[in-house]
Amino acid sequence: MKIERNTSSYNERRYSRPWIAKVDFSDSKGNFIWGQWIGRQGEEGILIIDANSGDIIAMGQKDLRKPRNSAPDYYEVLSDGTLSSIESKAAAYRQWKENQKKQIEPKPEKEYSRAIEISEPAPEQLSLF
Repeated sequence: MKIERNTSSYNERRYSRPWIAKVDFSDSKGNFIWGQWIGRQGEEGILIIDANSGDIIAMGQKDLRKPRNSAPDYYEVLSDGTLSSIESKAAAYRQWKENQKKQIEPKPEKEYSRAIEISEPAPEQLSLF
């Protein structure tokens, strides 16, 4: 599903362009798979990314004067396409891990019983000649 978020105008001399990414924690680092931002620098725009239910999304904007204010915000994509806020990167990792377990859990296999019909041969079938 396509996730779209509107961004407001900003001071382009202080802030970088807004960004959005899907977070892949498969190697525990949290690698970003980048989305797109459509707009002109300093003006309103739209963040766009393709994501599935249960994916973790990060959004942010770099503060060039105070880099410590540049930490991204993390969200979980819900089944209806809305985003649920997650408080930290560690919490995002735990949520991602839990979502992976839900996807990997083996589904119980159906047992198929094979019916073998055993019938006694008719007496005429037993003759050797």
